Amino acid sequence: MYGEASIHVLHVDDEPDFAELTAEFLKREDDNFTVTTATSASEGLEHLSSGEFDCIVSDYDMPTQNGIEFLKSVRENSSDLPFVLFTGKGSEEIAGEAISAGVTDYLQKNRGTDQYTVLANRLRNAVERHRAQRERKRQRKAIETAQEGISILNEDGEYIYVNQAYADMYEYEPEEVVGEDWDLTCPADEQTIVQDVIMPTVAKDGYWSGETTGLRADGTTFVEDHTVAQTETGELICSVRDRSVEQEQETALTQFRTLVETLNDPVYVVDETGQFEYVNDAFIELVGYDRETIIGASPALIKSPEAVDRSEDYLGRILSSEGPDSMQFEIEILPNQGEPIPCEDHMGVLPYEGESFKGSVGILRDISQRKERESMLQKYQYAYESALNGIAIVNLDGKIVDVNAAFMDMWGYEKEGDVLGRPATSMWSDPERAQSVLETVTDQGSREDELEAVRADGSTFYARGVNSYLRDEDENPIGVIASFFDTTERREREAKLETQTAAMEASMDGIAILNPAGEYTYMNQAHADVFDYDADTLIGSSWQRLCDDDEIERIDQEVLPMLRDEGTWRGEVVGTRRDGSNVSQEVTLSLLDDGKVIYTNRDITERKKREQELEQTNSVLRTIVETLPMGVLVEDTKRDVLIANDHLGETLGIPIDGEELIGRDCATAAEEIKSRFTDPEAFIEVISERLEQRELVQNEELHLTDGRVIERDYVPYTLPDGEANLWLYRDVTTRKQQSQELEQANEFLSQTQTVANVGGWEFDIQTESLRWTDEVYRIHGVNMDFEPTIEDAVEFYHPEDRATIQDAIERVTTEGEPYDLELRIITADDEVRWVRTRGEPWREDGKIVGVRGTFQDITQRIKRQQRLEEFASVVSHDLRNPLNVATGHLDLVANECDSDHLDSVRRALERMEALIEDLLILAQDNKEVSDTQPVDLAMIADGCWENVQTEQGRIITTVDQTVWADNSRLKQVFENLFRNAVEHGGPEVTVTVGELADGFYVEDDGAGISTNERNAVFEMGYSQSANGTGFGLNIVKQIVDAHDWQIRVTDGTDGGARFEITNVNFVDT
Repeated sequence: MYGEASIHVLHVDDEPDFAELTAEFLKREDDNFTVTTATSASEGLEHLSSGEFDCIVSDYDMPTQNGIEFLKSVRENSSDLPFVLFTGKGSEEIAGEAISAGVTDYLQKNRGTDQYTVLANRLRNAVERHRAQRERKRQRKAIETAQEGISILNEDGEYIYVNQAYADMYEYEPEEVVGEDWDLTCPADEQTIVQDVIMPTVAKDGYWSGETTGLRADGTTFVEDHTVAQTETGELICSVRDRSVEQEQETALTQFRTLVETLNDPVYVVDETGQFEYVNDAFIELVGYDRETIIGASPALIKSPEAVDRSEDYLGRILSSEGPDSMQFEIEILPNQGEPIPCEDHMGVLPYEGESFKGSVGILRDISQRKERESMLQKYQYAYESALNGIAIVNLDGKIVDVNAAFMDMWGYEKEGDVLGRPATSMWSDPERAQSVLETVTDQGSREDELEAVRADGSTFYARGVNSYLRDEDENPIGVIASFFDTTERREREAKLETQTAAMEASMDGIAILNPAGEYTYMNQAHADVFDYDADTLIGSSWQRLCDDDEIERIDQEVLPMLRDEGTWRGEVVGTRRDGSNVSQEVTLSLLDDGKVIYTNRDITERKKREQELEQTNSVLRTIVETLPMGVLVEDTKRDVLIANDHLGETLGIPIDGEELIGRDCATAAEEIKSRFTDPEAFIEVISERLEQRELVQNEELHLTDGRVIERDYVPYTLPDGEANLWLYRDVTTRKQQSQELEQANEFLSQTQTVANVGGWEFDIQTESLRWTDEVYRIHGVNMDFEPTIEDAVEFYHPEDRATIQDAIERVTTEGEPYDLELRIITADDEVRWVRTRGEPWREDGKIVGVRGTFQDITQRIKRQQRLEEFASVVSHDLRNPLNVATGHLDLVANECDSDHLDSVRRALERMEALIEDLLILAQDNKEVSDTQPVDLAMIADGCWENVQTEQGRIITTVDQTVWADNSRLKQVFENLFRNAVEHGGPEVTVTVGELADGFYVEDDGAGISTNERNAVFEMGYSQSANGTGFGLNIVKQIVDAHDWQIRVTDGTDGGARFEITNVNFVDT
């Protein structure tokens, strides 16, 4: 073990030289540092398993397991051990991943020795925090597990900590107490004692202990033992114990004794030897012995030997390991005088621990009267079971508690268990009405009613019931008793008569009876409704009251003579309504033998009106057929033409109008015109097939000899007089030509998309249909017969990218926000490919109706980009680490000796650092710009100038424009152009940033660039300066190209070099 002052560090880095250098500098910074090095994560884990360390320092980029993976392995066993990631590969992504994995600190390797001072400070701080937190955890755990309530108050008397036991005592949660003043838990009448007695004592002696009163959250109080102690920092530590529980137990014991003495039921206690130890007054009164005789006697004093044995048997059951806490049984008590008394004994045992039995306790209850009632009930039960009527008893909760055999037979049940316990209302078809009967019995004491009952098999019958309140011997209601008899047969007879009577009343047709004088003796309401009368008002009136004079005359002359001759008449009669309007009737008259007439009628006014409307509709339909832009022909089952319009002849190229075709034979007409079709016999054969199959056929294509194309629809349907056939002919020659042209255009588009490696897609929001072009099918690796849905399309995306595409689709369909994303898909062949997918809202009348977009396979570009990133990683780690080691050793040598050669070495190392920086920028910038934002040119130019190392040079900014650009990459453009100006123009160079019509320029007043070298300056590695890397202007060219801008070199105003960047998009102001 190392002392508290020492800090044992485990340093893991795959570069041994750098690890040793780091250890050397840490020891120079602080003698308390002891460093153990490891060159891999696995070696670091072995050190951890065999030794104890205060913190870990780790590189990121290591073989087999990187720094974050090493961190995760450490966290499996050491969740809070300080862990510092010290790496030359710095990025926001790595930093974010490290923080998520639980890193303590993150430090990027730099040039120079200052980084080791920073590392040492951060390690000391991390270890000190870790040790302090570990100590606080130990103290907090001890307090949290304490049974006593413990709290800490600051100098202002505010709670800064309470444990759970303290909060529970006052019925609060800990977080409700913290931050509150001390008087939260102290009654107002004791606060003076706290201020005048307790606090002065604590201030003087540092300690106080005594009894106080606590105040709970609900306002109640309790007595507490209270101790207060003061710490060196002025904080108060309080411990509290509740004394109210002890007082409550003493009070409860006194109350229990009083309760036993006042009980009406006899109570006894028998000690462990089997002798009475205590009895109350009710027990003495029951047995007739005095207390002195009973106390010390055995239960045999008041029980027979058999009863004593039974009692001891029950006591044994209670005392068994699986026995109940108490038992209740019947037993006879032998009093001092009189007959034995039947009692109910409720026996239990006194509380005891282990095998030490303390005795038993019991309560007796005289059940003599209950026994007498049970005897009477047996007699009543016989009468109840032998009754011929069905009898049921319902308790106050409305549930059936008993039924007799006649009830079971009446309702068709075999087992009482299927009936008992059911709601009484469930035995009836109308539970609500049955409930009403029970409520009436409750209010009035009895009720007689007839309801429809439901048998066990679901069939129904009617039962009449006499219901009465059932009461106990104290006249308290205990339920309802009901007696039932079946009334089904009587009701069926009554129902049959009612049905016959109601049939005429319920008929939809009007029915009436006229006496020989023509007067109404009966009519149903339907008959009267035809004339808008109430039936009762027309009884006794003549039929002539309901007709006008002309109709009366026609009936007298035409209808009645025929009725007398033939006995019946059927026809139409025009009646007169109450308001004087006419009503058309369909009437049937039947003459009976006694001269009466049965008169039935039906209002056909609406039917007559519909017939007129139908005639009008047919007229409209004929007009529509004539104006339809297609040929129409309708033939009946005999193949005679019923309807034909003039367009039929025009479509088929026949000089004939529709009227000439009506009535002609269709088969003959077809033979006459078949020569106009390229396949005449097929034209005739297909017609025969359609008529035989009688199935709907649409868009059947026919070719005429004149080169035109027509479509034919066949529609079979049924007319009132039989089957009919509808033929529709349309000239689609123009549409077919347009369709072919469209197919050719689509084929051209498909070929173009294949060549360009870009597909297209369209999503219709209303129909939820998704359409892909051929290229999109190819990229997904599915056949052309695959019918994608939007859910299918999302499912193709990589699981980690699905949420991104779903969110983009949601925004473009609801908010109209377009998207342009680079994501991964998994093809049908399980191949992961990178795609660029774009989506734009598709609007109609200003409303978003769908989305249209493109889909491009960018897998190869992503792979190239990944190779560049791998190259950047190698440069960052494999070149920078040795460079840092060399720089560190150079600083150590410079402290020990002085040599002119050291400056040359330092310049060489700095040049290598510059080369590495430019190589990283080249690798990272070789990609398109997709995320642009408004950038102020003057502001970014001034900021970049401050990053250029020159003390005497100056910048002049005359541009006042904002452009759309990638902010970080535009900074690289300015910084490289500024460094180029300083390298070639000297430390006193003047640089000007100015505005062009479609861009901006950067010029200096240096020597300039000759005409024959202006194209070569952008080539990689080209440089006229001994200190230049040859990458700076090439980086500028790549970034300009990535923005789709243009750059050229020309002469500056003062003879220097001028770089003009054009084709720039300015932000509209």
